[in-house]
Amino acid sequence: MEELRYPTRLMLLIALLQGLALLLLHQSIDFEFWPATAPQWLFAAYALVIIGPGMYLLGVNNRNKVRLVTYIAPFAALCALLAFYTGGQAIPSSPSRLDTLLAPMTFTLALLTFKALMYVQVKTADEPFVYPQLFHYSWRNLLTLGLALAFTLVTWGVLMLWAGLFSVINIDFFGELFEQKWFYYPALNLALALGVILIRRLSVIVDTIKQLQQALLKYLLVLLVFVSVIFLLALPFTGLSPLWEEGPGSYLILWMQACLLFALNSVYQGDADEDPYSPFVHRFIYLGILLLPIYSGLVFYGLSLRVEQYGWSVSRYWGMIVWMFLALFSLGYVTCIVRYRDNWIAGLGRINVAMGWLLMLVMVLVNSPFADLRVLTADNQLARIKSGQTALHDIDIPYFANQLALPGYLAIEQLKQTYGDSHPTLALRLSRAYQEGAIEPEQDKLMVINSIECLNDCNMPSDLADVIYDSLTNSNYLLRQAEHLYLLAVDPDGDNQTDYLLMLETNYLVDATLYIRRNSNWYPIDIEDLGPAGKNKTMTLREYLQALEVNYRQPQYRIMQIGDFHFNVTLKEQLKSSPEQGQ
Repeated sequence: MEELRYPTRLMLLIALLQGLALLLLHQSIDFEFWPATAPQWLFAAYALVIIGPGMYLLGVNNRNKVRLVTYIAPFAALCALLAFYTGGQAIPSSPSRLDTLLAPMTFTLALLTFKALMYVQVKTADEPFVYPQLFHYSWRNLLTLGLALAFTLVTWGVLMLWAGLFSVINIDFFGELFEQKWFYYPALNLALALGVILIRRLSVIVDTIKQLQQALLKYLLVLLVFVSVIFLLALPFTGLSPLWEEGPGSYLILWMQACLLFALNSVYQGDADEDPYSPFVHRFIYLGILLLPIYSGLVFYGLSLRVEQYGWSVSRYWGMIVWMFLALFSLGYVTCIVRYRDNWIAGLGRINVAMGWLLMLVMVLVNSPFADLRVLTADNQLARIKSGQTALHDIDIPYFANQLALPGYLAIEQLKQTYGDSHPTLALRLSRAYQEGAIEPEQDKLMVINSIECLNDCNMPSDLADVIYDSLTNSNYLLRQAEHLYLLAVDPDGDNQTDYLLMLETNYLVDATLYIRRNSNWYPIDIEDLGPAGKNKTMTLREYLQALEVNYRQPQYRIMQIGDFHFNVTLKEQLKSSPEQGQ
């Protein structure tokens, strides 16, 4: 049998070309030329440049140099197509927060690529799609990439040391050189490729590290099962309500399930006749597996409560996707134990292979228009608003604008059309969902002024409207969250001239500004917070304003002036009510 070798020169050449391509893409961002001017093409280009060469470097050998390309090329093209769709979700009015799109796309495509690579390696090696082989390639790829990245970081550290040493003797050439993009993109890519080559040649060491990892997880699995058992035993005494009251309860259970299944798959693989534990511990592990469906039921109930209360969000969709996979794994393993008893490992392998295909399918779908979680979230939230499940003042406009990209933008436009005329304050918030929103100044002023509700039959002077508009637009942050705007005629200084109190109410505070007229001009004066807003009030602010007349109270202590410094004494509430006060 031909000895397995690696085409070193070809691998280094591919790494160099990849580094130059990444440099070009970075330059397009810095200097704003195509493809950076079109996010869909930029995302597609990055996916193609990173995934294709990356898979080739990790999978190529002297036997599959050409054959490997026939599998990698269409897969990389598919990933580029998915990235093209994701990049197209950037809102048209401005570059959407690309991290909102980039982070989930990077994670899902990385997971998709990792799973696909091991299947491609098995296929090009003409080996059967059995779990031990897939497990072997998955761990070898993971450790190879991890060690190669560590080698790259160390290489960069040496370069920084090099630059630092010479800068001490006033030679800055190397420091300036290493900071240049045209240098570090190809250089670090070559370092990464060299690390991959060296580590793949030392496959025995990688296999040894894998065996060490399995040996460590052998004991961690027992600990994880013990934790899962005693936690379940504690629930009858604590009740289930703390799980739902504490926000992360369901997600912590998911993490526990994921860790347990990960350790389980690391320990139980290979020869079905080989048992890593004594009979007693072996049965204890079985107990932990049999309890996993119970945890899946608890998580499903907890996530369902959140969905019922607040509707679907992208994070809740991801929670359900993770729950689905963990539940399928758990039910599959329980079925294998019930059916095959001690020979259950053979069934475990078949389940894992099938779940691998399912995982890749789901990763493709969530990056496509067929199951875009942002679209599904926007549609669900709009349906809740339409049905009255979500009140208009509870609409999370920043979430639409900052987390849902184009579907969120389209949802906001739909809300504008539906509620813009009947709910002026909501229209105001919607108009300010994006800082880059192009609104004509006169139209914007009209929208702001119309959203202010004048109470006590007050009439806003026309010259005051200009001042209020200028004052409010200086605090766009509050305007984006304003649930109500009230204007009240007052006379706090007792000069028999009408002043005006403007109150901006959000879900968590009331911001107040007093407008006084002096010498035919209006001046805004910020005053203290009016106390808790939102759900902490016994009545709404509007009800207070309509039910109570405005009272004025002289301060107990006069304002002290020392030079240009003014001191206003404000007593704490407990001192105001003290019987000893004033004695």
